[in-house]
Amino acid sequence: MTATTALILYALISMTALTVEIVYAYATQGFGYGFSSNRPAVTRTPFGLRLERAWRNQVESTAYVLPVLAAAAASGATGPGVSTALTVVIAGRAWFVLLYYTGLPFARILGFSAASLGSLYLAVTMLTG
Repeated sequence: MTATTALILYALISMTALTVEIVYAYATQGFGYGFSSNRPAVTRTPFGLRLERAWRNQVESTAYVLPVLAAAAASGATGPGVSTALTVVIAGRAWFVLLYYTGLPFARILGFSAASLGSLYLAVTMLTG
């Protein structure tokens, strides 16, 4: 996988997580909910809370994943280790979001850890290479 492909896939994961959260909000709160400027406080279902938290975590992970992916793309980093790390980062973030939706305790840690370690590997590789 190239760094450019990883950036595109990361954006797709983020857009998909946001879309799922928005569609679920409309489905449970009604269509008018999205057009109201003064939205009332709503009680979210446990699944709705997981969707919101998965999206929030995806946004927060952007602070450390996106700069590494962008630096890898800008520097033209290549090689089997770089390609594997890029794949691990993207697969880890995708698995994290999907596993967060399930509500299984600690299951999402696997995806989070894989993406974090892949990002760390890329950062160290680019700094030392």
